[in-house]
Amino acid sequence: MKTRSVRKRTRHANWSVANVNQATRGANCLDRMIYEYISEPCYSDIKVVQSAVTSDHRAVIAFTGSIKVTYNKVNTKRIFRKQSPDTHAVFLSQLSQLQYQSDYTDDTQTEFDHFYEYLHALLDSFYPERTITITSREPSYMTPALKALLRCFAS
Repeated sequence: MKTRSVRKRTRHANWSVANVNQATRGANCLDRMIYEYISEPCYSDIKVVQSAVTSDHRAVIAFTGSIKVTYNKVNTKRIFRKQSPDTHAVFLSQLSQLQYQSDYTDDTQTEFDHFYEYLHALLDSFYPERTITITSREPSYMTPALKALLRCFAS
């Protein structure tokens, strides 16, 4: 998780309000965080981390000084299909020559299941499933496809 600066501070008598601009529960963000404002702000940065206890909420850490390191990294294996313009062209030419035969003896659901299996096998032959690991320390915009592209350019 990257550290982000406080987006907005407004002074209200002896208190100040700071907005947190990172998701703290699902896709929802904490609206504001209230802290005592004496002569200067009591913190300069906010970091949102995974909670140490079992909860669907995330912990908000407000601090001053050096950037805080998150030690509880979580690895998640994600499955994706690598795509390229060349693979698309070959797949579409194969799809245009599709010769699917059905005996129409089974019921409708069974026929759809057979057709789905045929298309899924075709999809697996051109776009095989690949597994890539995404960690909790990576930015929220890091997708499996983007990480695979970055690995290709790095090597």
